Amino acid sequence: MKKKITSLILILTLALTMTLGGGAGFAAAASQSEITSAFNQCGDYLYKTVKDPICGSTGGEWVMYGLAEAGHPMSDDYIARYKANVEKTVKEGYRGVSGQLHDKKYTEYSRVIVAYAALGLDPTHIAGYNMVEKLADFDKVVWQGINGPIWALRALDAGNYAVPAVSGIKNVTTRQKLINYILNAQLDDGGWNLYVSDPSDKDFETTKAKLKSDPDITGMAMTALAPYRSQKKVKTALDKAVKCLSAMQNKEGGFTAWGATSSESISQAICGLTAMGINPNTDSRFRKNGKSLVDALLSFYDSKVGGFRHVNKASAGYEPVVDQMATEQAYYALAAYKNTVPDKATISKAVKSSSTSLKVTWKKAPSSSACSGYQVVLASDSGFTKGVKKVTVSGRSTVSRKITGLSKGRTYYVKVRAYKTVNGVKVYGAYSEAKKVKL
Repeated sequence: MKKKITSLILILTLALTMTLGGGAGFAAAASQSEITSAFNQCGDYLYKTVKDPICGSTGGEWVMYGLAEAGHPMSDDYIARYKANVEKTVKEGYRGVSGQLHDKKYTEYSRVIVAYAALGLDPTHIAGYNMVEKLADFDKVVWQGINGPIWALRALDAGNYAVPAVSGIKNVTTRQKLINYILNAQLDDGGWNLYVSDPSDKDFETTKAKLKSDPDITGMAMTALAPYRSQKKVKTALDKAVKCLSAMQNKEGGFTAWGATSSESISQAICGLTAMGINPNTDSRFRKNGKSLVDALLSFYDSKVGGFRHVNKASAGYEPVVDQMATEQAYYALAAYKNTVPDKATISKAVKSSSTSLKVTWKKAPSSSACSGYQVVLASDSGFTKGVKKVTVSGRSTVSRKITGLSKGRTYYVKVRAYKTVNGVKVYGAYSEAKKVKL
C-alpha cells in the first residue's frame, strides 16, 4: 500500500539490517566517508543505468535533478538526449494536445521546471511552449490538492521565475497564494497529509479529523516553505512541522507510514530539514536510539549495486531489492545533505601569538563541500565547558584567525568547524580535532 501511495505521490507531485538483498550496512552515526561513498556510488549507478532519461517521474526529471544538484559529471550528449525526449513529449502532448503535459495534474509542469532549472536549461522555451506559464492559473495548480501548490512553489523558486501574465485567467497564481494554501492545509499535529487539502473544501474538517500527518508530504511542504521562514506564520508552521516529524520518527531512525517502513519517507524528511538549515545526521531531535535520519537512509543502501531499496523487509507486496524510485529520491536527498552540511574541518595548527593572543590556522574546505565560513571555538578546558569563546569567520577562503583578549599564562583548547548559511540559518559541520595552546 505504501509503495502504491508513494508512486501516486510522485506521479502527482512530479512524483533493519543491510543483510537483506546484498550490500553492507552502516552503523549508527554515519561518518562523512560513508555518506560520501554511498552518494558517489549511487550517482554513478544512476548515470550508468538511466542511459536515455525521459520526461517522466522515474527515469527522467528526478534523475536529472539529482545529478545536477550533486554536480555529477554529465556529457553534453546525455543532457541533449534528455532535452530531446522532453521536447518530443511536449510536442506530442497529453492526449494529442501539443504543449500539454496533462490537463489536470499540473505538477507535471512543475517537475520539468525544477529539473530544467537545475540543469541550467530554459523551461520557458520547450518546443515553443512556456512551462512556467502553465502555473499562472491558481485554480488549475491546486486542483490536485496539497501537492500542487507545494511543487508549483518549488518550481517558481527553482529559477526565481516570475509568474507570467496570461490573459483570461481569473485567479492568477502568486507565491503568497501558494504559501497560504500550504499553511491552511497544515494539520493540528503540525504536519501535512496528501489527502488533506485546503480548508475551503467542504469535507476538510471531517477528513482532517480522520487523518494524521505523513512524513513524505510533511517533508515536501517544509522544503517548499523554508525560503519564506522570515514570515512569522511560516516560521510558526515550520517549527510545528519539525516537532511533528521528530515525533513520527521510529526507533530505527526512519518512519513507518502507509503500512511500511520505506526509504522514500526518510528522503523527503531529509530534504525538508536541510532546507530549514537542520542537520539530519546530528540534530538531537532526529536521533532515535543513537540513529539519525541519515543512518536510517543508509540502512536501505545496497553497496553491491549502488542503489537504494524501498523496504528493508518484505512488506505490502514489495521485496527488499534496489528500487528505481527509492534510489532517485535517496540520491537527491543526499545531494541536498551534501550541499547543506559542510565536511568535517581540519585544524592545521594553533600557536601563541602574544602573551594574550593566539593564531589558529585550518585547511580550506574543498570546493565540493558546502561552506560559507568557519566557527572557531576556544575554551579553558578540554571539554569546552569553561570560558568558551566563539568567533565566526566569513568566507571559505579565509583559513586563519588571530584571537585576542585572552589571559596571560592560561592554557586554551581550540577547535574549528565549517558552516553553511541556508535560508538564513547556519548549518554546522563536524568539529576538527582540538589543539592545546599555552600563552
